[in-house]
Amino acid sequence: MTSRNSEPPAGDSLRGGDERTADEKREDAATTIVGWKEIGRFFGRTESTVKRWEASRALPIRRVPGSAGATVYAYESELRAWLEGSPTAPSETRADGAGIVPANRPRAFAIAITAFAVIVGLAGAAYFTAGLWRAKDSAIAESKDPKATQLYKAALFEWQTRTPAGLVFAVKDFQGAIARDPNYAPAYAGLANCYNLLREFTPMPPEVAYPRAKAAAERAIALDPSIAEAHAALAFDDFYWSRDPRDARRQFLTAIALKPGSAEIHHWYATFLMTVREFPQAMREIDDAARLDPESMAILADKGLILINQGSKPEAIALLRRLEDTQPQFLSTHQYLAEVYLGSGNDSAYLKEVALAAKLRGDPRQRQIADAAQTGFTAGGHTAMLQSILAAEQQLYARRQQSAYQVALAYARLQNWDQAMAYLKLSVARHEPENIAMDVADALAPLRSRSDCRALLASAGLESSS
Repeated sequence: MTSRNSEPPAGDSLRGGDERTADEKREDAATTIVGWKEIGRFFGRTESTVKRWEASRALPIRRVPGSAGATVYAYESELRAWLEGSPTAPSETRADGAGIVPANRPRAFAIAITAFAVIVGLAGAAYFTAGLWRAKDSAIAESKDPKATQLYKAALFEWQTRTPAGLVFAVKDFQGAIARDPNYAPAYAGLANCYNLLREFTPMPPEVAYPRAKAAAERAIALDPSIAEAHAALAFDDFYWSRDPRDARRQFLTAIALKPGSAEIHHWYATFLMTVREFPQAMREIDDAARLDPESMAILADKGLILINQGSKPEAIALLRRLEDTQPQFLSTHQYLAEVYLGSGNDSAYLKEVALAAKLRGDPRQRQIADAAQTGFTAGGHTAMLQSILAAEQQLYARRQQSAYQVALAYARLQNWDQAMAYLKLSVARHEPENIAMDVADALAPLRSRSDCRALLASAGLESSS
């Protein structure tokens, strides 16, 4: 079927003069046709005929990247242009509307999102991807407004990419869905999840991201208390921002009870358990998440992080390197590998990974640190590299562009424990979200035996069990 309700015109009817209105032309430009059968129906021909046309006559057929069964689709505007012998119309100029990507989005990304929205609408299921596609365990929650539903479906894909551009587009589309249907609770839950991740994958400050995420999650729950994703988003904020591990655990368990088949919720609960050093249960939860969604890069990367923090570094490195080879544009693998390589003294591998992470994140602060590390290493090896990183962190901190926690880590790597402790205290006093990792950060392990550090952990809502 096509992505609109009306039957497409027969092929011969396309050859005459174009008497369509401007709105009809925009609609045709936005229409996506999915599957060989429907593409054949558009022309009034068989599947084998249109397949032959693709091979012999350059029929403009597209394929969803990584999809099972090589799902094909086409834009009606491009099929019309091909039939009439004119140049193929660029997809970036399609009118913005329900399920359609604005012109300024990257071409490959736009193609994937549009196809995703159509396929999800046909299948009635959500798809999880970080460049890979698979059906998830529950149906899409429909709005009373079909255009709001289309925006919501597109935003789900964009959010799951875990890229800065994808998250920004997802916020726009979730907000667009809410604007059309102010009582569309799942869109609020999706918006909450976006803001939680924008703090991690973009330079958005936590003091901006977390309160917005919390407000959106609470609105979703007020509209519909049964939305598991909203409870999970609220748990995320309760722990990482409000530092209330007891309520965070309660919200996570509520979310799991509401939706035990959600890979995403098991995933986030696993990272919570890791941070409070419940490593065996964290591994069980992340394995449950991976079983439910074996194609998720985010889940597998965070399994690597859990392995790092529980001390299984060779296994973690092997996993993360496989993921890096599979999808080199995924940010988390580079960040995690950079950290483990820095701690283990593999300087050349660290320099490579930290530079890639800085580029992918698009954060000039991280770029400055990566450049300083390279300069220091070139000038004087490992110790000079650590000193250059500290100097860069201090410069950023002086400009209020870096956290005290990151400066503390830089001092700890140079084994300046008193200065590290002083900056950790500043970090806790300033309520910096990053210090949530104090109890698992490898660089801080020697400090955790000190009584002042144990007291600081308790004041930050963390209790050391090391």
